[in-house]
Amino acid sequence: MSYVFFDLEWNQGYPRSEADRLDEIIQLGAYRLEDWQAEGEAFSAYVRPSIHRKLHHRVRKMLPLDQKELFRAERFPEVVSHFFDWCGEDAAFFTWGPSDARVLDLNLAWYGLEEYLSLEVYDLQRAFDLMILGTDQQTALKDAVEALGLSAPLEFHDACNDAYYTARIGAEMIRRLGELPSEQELSFRERELYRERRARAAEQAAEALDQVFQSEEALLDRDCGVFAAEGDCLKSRSARVFRCPKCENWLCNGNWYQLGHSYVARSRCMEHGRFYTILRQSPEGGGWRGRCRVFTDEVLPAPLFRLCKLGGEVITV
Repeated sequence: MSYVFFDLEWNQGYPRSEADRLDEIIQLGAYRLEDWQAEGEAFSAYVRPSIHRKLHHRVRKMLPLDQKELFRAERFPEVVSHFFDWCGEDAAFFTWGPSDARVLDLNLAWYGLEEYLSLEVYDLQRAFDLMILGTDQQTALKDAVEALGLSAPLEFHDACNDAYYTARIGAEMIRRLGELPSEQELSFRERELYRERRARAAEQAAEALDQVFQSEEALLDRDCGVFAAEGDCLKSRSARVFRCPKCENWLCNGNWYQLGHSYVARSRCMEHGRFYTILRQSPEGGGWRGRCRVFTDEVLPAPLFRLCKLGGEVITV
């Protein structure tokens, strides 16, 4: 079996039609290993543009490509045929991130090359992030090379060079891990990380909400009354509906998010922006008394509310 690491560079149009929205491949680079610890062989080819006749300004800025050289290259069907012949019949394919495989499929479909559309591609970036860094934040190729302490003699943002670096990362991961993790292992690790991130967010948000509720000045402080069961207050008009503290328009809170002993919801005035309600409940005489306080987004900023949404238990009313 051979291991083929490929990378693409593509051009984009200015979206005026379906063709303009296609990311058109203009360079295909690859690096093939027959053994994880051996030197490999490179493949590099430019692709003559057939859809976008000019390079997008962002592509010109990022890629050191000569447009005249591009138009002397072969068309995509010929290039991709040479590429798969070079790969051989028993090849496993790898990319850095999900985008290259998606763009390749789109170009194959555009040209009617269905025989290559069943390609299975391993996302090495996902495995690196989850198993090496313990994150799911999509590390840039250059940062991954630096994190592993690999040498970087070649320029980045060239398809062939980036494929070479992806192969180097793959070989180093094999050296460290013994084998690359399966799809099941990666999915399990993603769920694990999500649970950990939610737990951290819940702890941080609950502490911040307590601080806001107890210490900050509220625009509205309302006693919602006593209710038979814990949680009944969340459905009440006294907790969900109030007038804008600045213009008296009626506002209605959306879903509640529970964090510890606090519940938080958001409402919006078309003239004065967003407001945030924090509700607390306490036992009283066999029932539960609710108290809510309303704050501006300066006191309870949007990043804190996003943290509440991540870590909180959503309660739809």
